[in-house]
Amino acid sequence: MLNHPRISIITPSLNQAGFIEQTISSVLGQGYPNLEYIIVDGGSTDGTVDLIRKHERHLTYWVSEKDAGQSNAINKGLKRATGDIIAYINSDDYYLDGAFERVADAYRENPDIDLWYGRCRIVDQFGAKVDQRIGSIERYDEILDLWEVWWKRRNFVQPEVFWTKRISKKVGAFREDLHLVMDYEYWLRIFAAGGAARFIDAELAAFRLQPNQKSTQPARTAKELLDVVQPYIFGPSERLTYQRRRTLQAKWIYQAGFLTEVERSLDRDEARWRRLIRLAWFSATNPQVMTAPGFWDRVPGIRAFSNRTTARS
Repeated sequence: MLNHPRISIITPSLNQAGFIEQTISSVLGQGYPNLEYIIVDGGSTDGTVDLIRKHERHLTYWVSEKDAGQSNAINKGLKRATGDIIAYINSDDYYLDGAFERVADAYRENPDIDLWYGRCRIVDQFGAKVDQRIGSIERYDEILDLWEVWWKRRNFVQPEVFWTKRISKKVGAFREDLHLVMDYEYWLRIFAAGGAARFIDAELAAFRLQPNQKSTQPARTAKELLDVVQPYIFGPSERLTYQRRRTLQAKWIYQAGFLTEVERSLDRDEARWRRLIRLAWFSATNPQVMTAPGFWDRVPGIRAFSNRTTARS
């Protein structure tokens, strides 16, 4: 169907009987004429499989079997996906009316774009809207900037994102060793591979906040994000200017190194003077951290000690 590029949707699932029927209905209810819908369930025991069976005549493929986690389930779906456009949606989120037509329109109008994202409605566990997220990332250096972009509400929210089969073949599978940020890492690889992104100014999907979701682990999520961006920020790349690279490195050292030292000192209940010496030594041996935004606002008094320590070395 030339006017309707094929859209492949993958739903990884495990024991989400309370939400998955809304997810399935939001996909099938789009009325999109060239849809491929794949559900990969990890062996649910809560009634999820019965709900999937209710809709199986409308599904391209589904399976319920033990897997190695969410990324593994998504990768199983990717291997079967044949669409021009691909996305995955978790079994507690859902698409909003007209989402697929809007993405298809964007695909036809801008065939060179590799990734699309829209506005995402944030809802509570009952489906009531509590927030909205509007992403704003179109460059490689922007997606790497966790500090001024990703953590400043310019981030993508997973169910709003679609990408091409073309770029999927180029970047490969989702990383199965990541527990929380496999989606971010995948999008980062799309940008690193030269993929172009474009914003669709419409609500495309709803992301549900509910007590059992993995994303309610901010400290662990931050740690995974920092681990993912480290080789891109510190490794060789022609896609970052020297100054931009140095700025991102300073932010990373401050977040992953300096603040870790602060936490260790607090955990040990060290005296303030000892903590100051510890942080000053870290700053003197990692002087780049002193160019990180906000560093001097947080640690007044370290400059003189750091200068003396550097002069002696």
